[in-house]
Amino acid sequence: METDAAEQRMWAKIMDDLTRSFIERTTLLFIASRSAEGGMDVSPRGGQPSVVRLRADGSLLLPDYVGNKRLDTIGNILSNPDVALLLLNRHADTYLRIAARATVSQNEQDIAAFPADDNRPLSVMVLTPTKMEFVKSEAFRKSGFWIDPSERKPPLDVLDIYAKDIAWQSETGNQPVYRDAPSEARLVRAGLREFYGTPSPLVQAKAYNVAGPGFMGFIDQARFIVFARETKAGEIAIGLVGGEPLRPDPGTNQQSFLLDLGPDSENTHDFPHAAECALLAAEPGCCDIIRLNGLYREVGRDDGWPHQISMRPEEIYFHCSAAFNRSRIWADKRPAAWIGRRSFSCTERRRESPDVMSFVLRPRDDAPVGEALPGQFVTVSLPSDNRQVPRQRCYSISGTPDRYSLRITVRRIGNEGVSDLLHDHIGVGDEVMLGPPAGHFVLDSAPGRPVVLISAGVGITPLLPMAQHLAREKPGREVWFMHAARDARHHLFGEELGRLAAACPSIRLFTAYSQPQDDDVCHHRGRLNATVIAGQTPVDEADFYICGPADFMSSLKEGLIALGAAPESVRMEAFEQSSGGFGPAASGLVAGRAPRKVTFAQTGRHVTWTSESGTLLDLALAHDVEVAYSCRNGECQSCVQRIISGKVDYPTGEEPLLARGRVMLCQAFPLEDIVIDC
Repeated sequence: METDAAEQRMWAKIMDDLTRSFIERTTLLFIASRSAEGGMDVSPRGGQPSVVRLRADGSLLLPDYVGNKRLDTIGNILSNPDVALLLLNRHADTYLRIAARATVSQNEQDIAAFPADDNRPLSVMVLTPTKMEFVKSEAFRKSGFWIDPSERKPPLDVLDIYAKDIAWQSETGNQPVYRDAPSEARLVRAGLREFYGTPSPLVQAKAYNVAGPGFMGFIDQARFIVFARETKAGEIAIGLVGGEPLRPDPGTNQQSFLLDLGPDSENTHDFPHAAECALLAAEPGCCDIIRLNGLYREVGRDDGWPHQISMRPEEIYFHCSAAFNRSRIWADKRPAAWIGRRSFSCTERRRESPDVMSFVLRPRDDAPVGEALPGQFVTVSLPSDNRQVPRQRCYSISGTPDRYSLRITVRRIGNEGVSDLLHDHIGVGDEVMLGPPAGHFVLDSAPGRPVVLISAGVGITPLLPMAQHLAREKPGREVWFMHAARDARHHLFGEELGRLAAACPSIRLFTAYSQPQDDDVCHHRGRLNATVIAGQTPVDEADFYICGPADFMSSLKEGLIALGAAPESVRMEAFEQSSGGFGPAASGLVAGRAPRKVTFAQTGRHVTWTSESGTLLDLALAHDVEVAYSCRNGECQSCVQRIISGKVDYPTGEEPLLARGRVMLCQAFPLEDIVIDC
C-alpha cells in the first residue's frame, strides 16, 4: 500500500504542464484491458469537456455511465488491474500513451468529480499511471481521421444490420458468443451486475466469432484502427494503425482478417509471433465502430518486422456509438460544460435595482462549472416548482464565471413565472437546476476591431462578461459600453462597470436615462438611438452587440445600418424564439417521409406525424401536450425528454450530445413509430 502511495506522489510530481493540458483537453480515449484468463479487450470512452478528471495525486478518474451493461473493461480489471490507454487531442497527430493500474470506485467523492447532471456516472475507474509517453503517429494522416465537420457520415442502421446478420448467422449454423463465465461471476460477486442490471437479450447475443454480411459491408471503410495486444513481457501494448482497412485472409479455413502494420508502425516492437489481441476499427466521420477480440499470428516479416498479421475473431460486433458521440471529436461545436440539467445551490442573492436580483450559484457536485463563452445563457428551472411540467427560462450569465460559481441576474416579470419564483422563493442554500451554457450571441470579433456593446435594462447581462473579456485583452482595441436605463436607480452594474473602465482605459462608458431624476448624472438625457450612438462611435468600422427589448434592438439595427454599419456587424440577442424552428432546410430533408405514429405516454395522446407536422416539439404543442421548452433552436436543451421506444434523427444538424435514451424535441424528427415520456 505504501508503495502505491509513493508511486502516486511520484507521478503527481513529474506530470508536467504539457501532459496535464493534453489530458485535460482529451475528449476521446481508448482503454485496453485483459482478464485473468488472458482475454483482451479495447473500448472507446468519450466525454465533455474532458473524458477524464485529474486528481491531485496524479491519478486519472474515468467515468462509467448508465447503458454500459456488458462491463467488459470493468470485469477485466476486477481480476487484472493492468490497463493501457491511448488519449487523443483534436487535430493532433500525436497521442498520449499511458500504462496504468486500475481500480473500480463507487466512492461519492470520485463520482462527484463529474457534473451531477442528467448523465451522472454510475462508477469511476481510478487509473494510477506507471508509464506515460507521447507518440507521433502517421495513422491519423493515412486514415484521414481528422475530417472537416461537414464530412461527418450518417449513423449506420445498426439494429437493421444486426437483424439481417443474426438471421444469416442462424441460417449458417453459427451461435452467439456469450460473456465468459469467470468474468461474469466476478461482476456478480462484486455486486456490480445487480447494480448495473442485466444486458438486453440483443446485447447479450450480439457477438459472434464470424462476421456477417452487414459487418463485411462496413469493414472495408474502417481505415482507422486501434490495436491492442500482449508484448513478449506479458504487458499490454496499445497503438494505432491507419490507411489500409482489415480484409479477409484467403489463406485460412476459418474466417480471419489481415492487418497491415508497416515498418513505421509503433505496433511492431516487442512482437510475439502469436498472442491475444483486440481492436476497434472506425470509418473517419462515422461514430459506429467494429470491435474484434481474438488471436493473431504473424504472416509476413521483413528485416525482423512483422508487416502483416492475421487475426481470427473470438468476438466481433458493433460497439455502441455513444463514446464517439459524447466526444464530439468531429463536431464543429464548443465543448459542453455538462449534459442536461445540473444541480446548483444559491450561495448569494443581491438586489441590483427595485425589480432586478442577482443570484450566485455553485454546483452541488465537486466538478468545476466549466467553460462559458461571453454572452451565453443557462436554462433555469426549480425543483420547488409545483407545476406538472416544471417551467424553464433562459437567463444570461451576467459575469465571467469563476471555477466553482456563476451568476445570473433576473428581472421580476410579475406573471407568477420563473422570475417571480426566483425572487420570492430562492434564498441562500436553495437548489436551482441549470442547463449547460448555450447560445450563439457570443463575443466573436476580429482582433483589434472596434466593439460597441449596447444594452437596455436587464439586457446588460450578456454584455457584461463580454466587457470583462475585452478588459483582459492586450491594449489596443477600442471598446464602448453604452447602456440605456430609466434612471440611476434602475442602472444595473454601474459601479461594477465603473471599476472595470477605471482599470482598462480603452473601455469607454456611455449612459442614457430616458426618465432621469433631477440629481441623476448621465451622458444623455433621453432615449438611446442610432444617431446618438453614431456621434460617439465609428459606425462603419465597428462590431455592434445589442441586447434589450425587441423594439429597441430592431430600431437600433435599422438606424445603424442606415448610417453606414455593415448588416453582418450588428448582432442582437433574443432569448426565446416564438415560433417553431421547422424551416425550408428541414422541410426539404423530411419531405416524402412516411407518416409515423407518435405516442405521448404521460399525456395519453396518440397522434400521427407527417412531413408537414414539423419537429416533434411542433407536433406536441399542436396537440396541447404540456412540455417544457425555451429557445427552440437546440441550444438550451429545455425540451429534452426520455424516449421509451422508437428512433429519431436530426436532419438539419449534428446529433446533439444527450444522455442515453433522450431526445431533443425541437430538433428531432421520427424515423419510425415512437413513444415519448411526456
